[in-house]
Amino acid sequence: MIRPAPLLCLALLFGAVVAPVSAQPVEELHLACYGSGEKQVSSFSNDYYWDRRDGRYRSRDGIENTTRNFETAVSIDIADGQGRIRLAKTVIPPLNNGGEGDGWWRLDAISVTPDEIRASYKLNGLNHPKVRIDRRSGAITMSGLNIDFTGRCDAMDRDARRF
Repeated sequence: MIRPAPLLCLALLFGAVVAPVSAQPVEELHLACYGSGEKQVSSFSNDYYWDRRDGRYRSRDGIENTTRNFETAVSIDIADGQGRIRLAKTVIPPLNNGGEGDGWWRLDAISVTPDEIRASYKLNGLNHPKVRIDRRSGAITMSGLNIDFTGRCDAMDRDARRF
């Protein structure tokens, strides 16, 4: 006589549904995303202004905050529930945590569904940009403190060569 396993008996006794465990294939993604964006930059300025009271030019120093447009590419790798993003130097602020080295930053809170990919990454203590990729259109948006980026992603085959 074959005896069923004790846990199976308990599951059947309490009405639990027991489904066989199957290994889901882990999706591996390598994306190249091209686009443009805006970031805030600060620069020191030194200029002259006309002082009407004294009737002469005076020197003026200060920090000037402006926005700068940029075009760049980012790379995204996702495998086994882990992910990373490679940022161009134009996107990385002067105050940053260094990432994982060589321009790569670890993706946190990764959510991969059939329709979209969502994640965030930590540039520094205050700046945690959010990434959203529409898997149907390939559109990517990245927004955080002092940075906005939009573009289009294409899947890459790491082993394939273009020529």
